[in-house]
Amino acid sequence: MGRVGKIARCSGEACAGLTDDFAHAEAPGAPTAWALPPRGAAWTGRMAKRGQCPRCAIAACTLALILAASSATPASAQQPLPRIWDVQLPSPVADLPEDEFVDPACGTNGGPPGLAIGTFERFERCRAEASGLREVWFRYDDEWEFIARAARDSDAVARNNAMVVLGQPVTLSLLIDRAGLVQGYRIFTDPRAEEEVRTHAYGVAIAFKARFGTDAWTCNDLAPAEGETAILGIFVKERCEKNADGQAVTVESRYYYKPGQALLDPNTGLATINQFESSARLQVVRIETLQNPNARRSSPGP
Repeated sequence: MGRVGKIARCSGEACAGLTDDFAHAEAPGAPTAWALPPRGAAWTGRMAKRGQCPRCAIAACTLALILAASSATPASAQQPLPRIWDVQLPSPVADLPEDEFVDPACGTNGGPPGLAIGTFERFERCRAEASGLREVWFRYDDEWEFIARAARDSDAVARNNAMVVLGQPVTLSLLIDRAGLVQGYRIFTDPRAEEEVRTHAYGVAIAFKARFGTDAWTCNDLAPAEGETAILGIFVKERCEKNADGQAVTVESRYYYKPGQALLDPNTGLATINQFESSARLQVVRIETLQNPNARRSSPGP
């Protein structure tokens, strides 16, 4: 049973105010829960009799979902939401759209989020990399996506599911200097994607490169490390670099078996599940930041 949107909680149960947005709690700071797809009248009646759904929620939940879903597409279409591509380098962390860039945490260079920091302005809680920059992971707010799912509008779901590139789930992070200026960003294909999706993840590198123009790239095919083997005769381990508009752009793609991975389990003879490397990675950093350590302590120029 899929969740379809956020809804307020009151007295420990899911409910919503009819005069307010169903995706926010009735009282500031109150917790929220996930609303399920509206059911038929018979189901609602049974749940009410069992005491599992308070009277306020029976009508409120259903009505709020319908009203919010009916208005989701026009609003999202008229007001494009900010994305990582829109961040100007350098930009103060105070200028980031924290209503749309949510759940900031210390980044792990493509791995799962680390320490949750609550706000981008607490970036110093994250460990500095060798460059002096701190990586802060975040995700886009998914409220409009879940509203679109409530309306069963597949086109609106596709438009509002921004955490994908060429159909591949991705993770995002910003690179912030000591002065609190965003100096770069990273995008990774998500290693948690389903096998049938992730197998094509390395191809996203083509889209990453196309965004910065198809010419003037310097690409190198890296040699396999010990134990790395081709997948059905295909081995991809490429690193491409380019300088564009004062930014150093790096795109990496990987497609191979890691040591110990194979198509078939050597012990059982059965096909393995999701045991392979297939990924793409984009990093964009201001060249001045990489060349001049003192630039990481300065304020934005005029």
